[in-house]
Amino acid sequence: MKIPLRVLIVEDSEDDAILLTRELRRAGYDPVHRRVETAEAMSAFLKEQEWDLVIADYVLPKFSGLDALAVLRDSGLDLPFIIISGKIGEETAVEAMKAGVHDYFMKDNLTRLGPAIQRELKEAAVRRERKLAEESLRVQAQIIDQIHDSVVSTDLDGHVTSWNKGAERLFGYSAKEALGKHISFLYPEDQHDFLEKEVIKPLKCKGQHEVEVRRRRKSGEEFYTHVSLSLLRDQQGSVIGMIGSSMDITQRKLAEEALRESTRQLDIERDALERKNIALREILSQIEAEKDTIKQQVTTNVEQTIIPTLLRMKESCHPSQSRNFDILEKDLREIVSPFLDRLKGEFARLSPRELEVCRLIKNGMTSKEIAEALNLSVMTVHKYRELIRKKLNLVNNDTNLRTYLQSL
Repeated sequence: MKIPLRVLIVEDSEDDAILLTRELRRAGYDPVHRRVETAEAMSAFLKEQEWDLVIADYVLPKFSGLDALAVLRDSGLDLPFIIISGKIGEETAVEAMKAGVHDYFMKDNLTRLGPAIQRELKEAAVRRERKLAEESLRVQAQIIDQIHDSVVSTDLDGHVTSWNKGAERLFGYSAKEALGKHISFLYPEDQHDFLEKEVIKPLKCKGQHEVEVRRRRKSGEEFYTHVSLSLLRDQQGSVIGMIGSSMDITQRKLAEEALRESTRQLDIERDALERKNIALREILSQIEAEKDTIKQQVTTNVEQTIIPTLLRMKESCHPSQSRNFDILEKDLREIVSPFLDRLKGEFARLSPRELEVCRLIKNGMTSKEIAEALNLSVMTVHKYRELIRKKLNLVNNDTNLRTYLQSL
């Protein structure tokens, strides 16, 4: 079952857009797409409906792939953005990736497009989950800001002068236990220098200060707090002490650490995947080179060895056999021509027998001659012609089948 895919295509060529959607279907997707050529149209469609992916040509008459990337960013959407180009250089591609493009492909080589889309869709999902997690943490922090009411004040030397119920709940000490003590009793010993240098000193210099610091409860349990501090002043404006409100952020810190670890693991997996992709591209390149070499060897052998031998045999054969040698020569030339490859590539639904009939029709043979060559009835050949026209979308079309096949 094909995977639904909503793709916005930034492309000025309708033919290229059709080829692209065809490649997406070949990769296992069922694309629903819109093609746009301008920033205005792209912006409108981004607002009009949801999309899974944006694929953009690098150069358009009045637009560009990087302009399209800017439009996507301005929309606030986090979608995979892939560049497709017919003439992008390596240096330009690197700059595009630095600008925020997730991947790029040449129009004449889209074999990796399917796996790349799958990878980018997964990474986009991870980014969305991360954003939701961060938003959740932010909302939790706001809620804590509103309901956490631990308020403690001290004199300028740091001795506790006031201690409310919120402080009792947070730290476990009663007001009687806390009043008069130096504020350092709420900090582990290894945090005392931090208290003086990173909490009290900045507060006295700036008048206000916020800091995250490790604290200690009466039970000895250590936890993290966010502390908002201000200087206390009398009616004349003279500094008489310090006041701070504290909230427990232990869960947030643990969540942040978990998020950092998740991000680190994602980076490791992405790097490993990229290394595999590079190795796969090298292997595929080697395979293509080997295929080209073998094809060239076959073509050379047929043209320089087999066909000359066949022609010599034809010269010495009985005239009644000449026609068979002509057919055999044409067959050999078809083998080394791109006709069958193009026919198979464009119309993969044709059966081997239908492909054989196509080849003979292209060579100018009549239905009767084809029937004799393939040991079939003329009626069967006519049925094959009808099936071929149907599969080539030539039904109710006056186009001559031989002419059409010769144009491929």
